[in-house]
Amino acid sequence: MGEKKQSNKINDNKLAAPCGLYCGACIDYLVYNSCHGCGCDCETCSAARHHERCEIFKCCVEQKGHETCSECKELPCSMLIRFCYNPVWLHHLPVIENLRRQKTIGAEKWLKEQKETWSNQWYLQRWLWYQKECEDRLERSLEKSKNMFPQKK
Repeated sequence: MGEKKQSNKINDNKLAAPCGLYCGACIDYLVYNSCHGCGCDCETCSAARHHERCEIFKCCVEQKGHETCSECKELPCSMLIRFCYNPVWLHHLPVIENLRRQKTIGAEKWLKEQKETWSNQWYLQRWLWYQKECEDRLERSLEKSKNMFPQKK
């Protein structure tokens, strides 16, 4: 796996994505070393690219000024439900329950729980494998959809 990340409260807070994912168990963070977490605003890691195209980030952080969707009175909204049950990104399934848990115990305790959960290397390795499978599924679906729905000229 990638290099060990420095852990402190400030960095850990960057690992609570607005959508309810835990960035500390993300393939971009752990394997590709391309992201510091969705809470990062350094503009050099892939979080900036994610922010540009993420409708949840735009709604939650930019429009409503929240840290995560757990602070929103509309939890779970249709946008979050669509994100959770996306047929390509199946590793998004836990986000609504993660956000409900954050709302119940607070972000700091939730982050501590997540860190403990993902310290199980057997579980973490399978989760990372699953994320890679989702990436591969996206590539296959893009390729197949080109053939199924050719671009009109």
